[in-house]
Amino acid sequence: MKMAILAAGRGTRMRAVSGGRPKILLEVGGRTLLDRFLEIAALVGAEPLVVTRPEFAAEFRPLGLEVVVEEAPQELLGTLYHARGSLPETFCWVGGDMLFSDLAPLRELAAAHREQGAVTSFFYCRTSRFKAKLRLDPGPEVVVTREPGHPLSIPNFLVCEPRIFRYMTPDPHGNFLQRAIDAGDPVLFREYTAQVFELDTPQDLEEARRFFG
Repeated sequence: MKMAILAAGRGTRMRAVSGGRPKILLEVGGRTLLDRFLEIAALVGAEPLVVTRPEFAAEFRPLGLEVVVEEAPQELLGTLYHARGSLPETFCWVGGDMLFSDLAPLRELAAAHREQGAVTSFFYCRTSRFKAKLRLDPGPEVVVTREPGHPLSIPNFLVCEPRIFRYMTPDPHGNFLQRAIDAGDPVLFREYTAQVFELDTPQDLEEARRFFG
């Protein structure tokens, strides 16, 4: 299994603290986000694969990591779709700005995914922070929106089978999770109750540093 680490964003809102380098090289609690992603990969039994921009590739190749370069980076799911040729078997993926405070549930989700034969497995949190929202009643239903008023949302760590890419065709930015649900493909989801951060702004970074400090 591989773990795709999606690090092709421009990180424009973080440049004051990143100096223009990839966000995943920022430190939180004395460790970079990349260090933490590599720990997740080892924990779930996956080989790390970094998907990044051409100008960032030189940051990762000297580390001995497998790198996929996206010449014209788009949004997060477009980056994942771009890497599909390197993900021929069960894989997991994580957004390069996610920070999980408890890793044990990630290992448990990966194990349950394998056991239950789901097309994709994911967490939901009791927050409206993340772009993909989940409704359980009468659901499950996934809504992709930044609008407030949704008590549950989905952080960007998922375990998937390669056939999930059929639900991203022809528009990888669409609601692939709902398409899989509508098609009757088995989907596994569990609540993640620990703290999880999405580092979009310097304020997010400071909040995470206070928590892990």
